[in-house]
Amino acid sequence: MFALRAALMRALALAFPLSFLGASCGPAALGVMPGVINDPQNLSLRRDILAYGRRRACAEVQSRSLPIRPRDDAATIGRFVPLTCYARDMPNGELYLQLGGRGYVWTSMSQRVGFEAGGGVSYDTDFQLDGSTMYVYFRPRSATPPGFITSVVESSQAAFFGGMMRAPNGQKMTDAFGSSLMSNQLARGFTIIRATNGSVEMGLGVIPPGAHPTPGISTLDRDKPVLANDRSELHTNQRDFVPLDVPAGARLTLLVGVAGVPAVDVLLVPRAPGDAWLAAYATQAATTPPTAQPLVDEPVTAGAIWQRTVAVPPGAYYLVLDNTPTAGRSAPAAGYGDQPALVSYAVQLE
Repeated sequence: MFALRAALMRALALAFPLSFLGASCGPAALGVMPGVINDPQNLSLRRDILAYGRRRACAEVQSRSLPIRPRDDAATIGRFVPLTCYARDMPNGELYLQLGGRGYVWTSMSQRVGFEAGGGVSYDTDFQLDGSTMYVYFRPRSATPPGFITSVVESSQAAFFGGMMRAPNGQKMTDAFGSSLMSNQLARGFTIIRATNGSVEMGLGVIPPGAHPTPGISTLDRDKPVLANDRSELHTNQRDFVPLDVPAGARLTLLVGVAGVPAVDVLLVPRAPGDAWLAAYATQAATTPPTAQPLVDEPVTAGAIWQRTVAVPPGAYYLVLDNTPTAGRSAPAAGYGDQPALVSYAVQLE
């Protein structure tokens, strides 16, 4: 066993160091012997393998977001975007992550709630292989109660009563609701699935090898790397900010399907001005136009899947799905009331 461990570690020292989840060659190198890797007796070996990339844990986490859903198979109704991160390897082999960021969530009582949140969680990290596809698990072991500060409540009535009423611990009701929401989300942990072609999926909880989160668009070319594939529920005057990390030399293919309303807008904005736009969305009841010229700004009508391929410089971006009158070329149609848009979307690399 010692000789096997040494041989694997020498090979993975070359194949695995550049990413927390591994470059595409990392899972492929491991996939030659999934039975050995998946053996419950080899947890320490798997932790040694993951340790090669855990130095990039924060970079990986900050390039993504935590979707907020009412249940696993439901569309996203909000999102937490980490803006700060601190990572530390613990003596017991766990990974401690302290995150801070902002986000938003929609409820029928409050409409949009914007917030700032932060907290620390110790994760038991492990992975399993399904062929050459890697399932990386983050199982929470301990956590500090998340800090949650409500920055805006869109409904003025909910904002008034939420600010006046107090939870038993003295928190404002809106802050207590948000803290409970974040605690429940973080307590579930998450799974990141990495395919050999570079596709990455993320889902809450423990996703067993071979299973996948519910996709937004199920007809994708599986030979091409997928950056995002999900669904968002956008009520009137709402938008969703989906972080993307684009490597050098790649073109993006955006695919979007709309149901429930006549049209929504699809925008692609660089991360820096997008962060400022997100901040305005999470702190102001009134929506605002983009803070910079979008690279893509097109309406998508209900019906057939819309598709567009664009070349962009490498870097971080937001795909913004918009159902407001203050961005894009369309506006929520009169007479639809609060009928939500169900937006299915996917982003592939060409």
